Amino acid sequence: MNGRSHIVLGLACGITAAAAGYVPFTFASLGMAALGSLTPDIDTERSMLGCRLPWLSRTLSRCIGHRTVTHSLAVPLLLGLAAIHFGGMDLLCSAVGSFLIGYASHIAGDLVTGGCWALYPLSRNRISLWPYARVGSLREYMVLLVSLGLLGSVTYHLLTHETRQSGHHTSIGSHSGKARRMAFIA
Repeated sequence: MNGRSHIVLGLACGITAAAAGYVPFTFASLGMAALGSLTPDIDTERSMLGCRLPWLSRTLSRCIGHRTVTHSLAVPLLLGLAAIHFGGMDLLCSAVGSFLIGYASHIAGDLVTGGCWALYPLSRNRISLWPYARVGSLREYMVLLVSLGLLGSVTYHLLTHETRQSGHHTSIGSHSGKARRMAFIA
């Protein structure tokens, strides 16, 4: 996917997570989801972040290549475990969690545009999902639209279901969302 598609998908995933009560619905949280959605491509100079940090992207590109280590689901998993270890669940359920959601959304998006080493270091096989789409192609945008439609539907359901249950409007990330999150984790 191209950078703009990653940002849109990362923001949509961040909004859905906020509607579910897992992360706060704030500008900082959404900004971190957008940043997380761009971070895996730091290993190439042609990316939105890579062209702004060329010394880092060149170094990573030479050392690990593109769509390898930075595109592994192990990265957000290990960062999430580190967040829990050093700051507890409150840190994970903050803008840090939004960053990780954006990061994971990037990997999911790239699975349909050429694939990536999503299971590295367990497997060095490139994983690609159907329908395969070239970066920037009409098919990529169709996959993005379907993904946004599904995320929008889930978000709408979460928001309207919570409103119906409580009998009145509640804000995104309210106490009922926090209680639901804690029940899910337990």
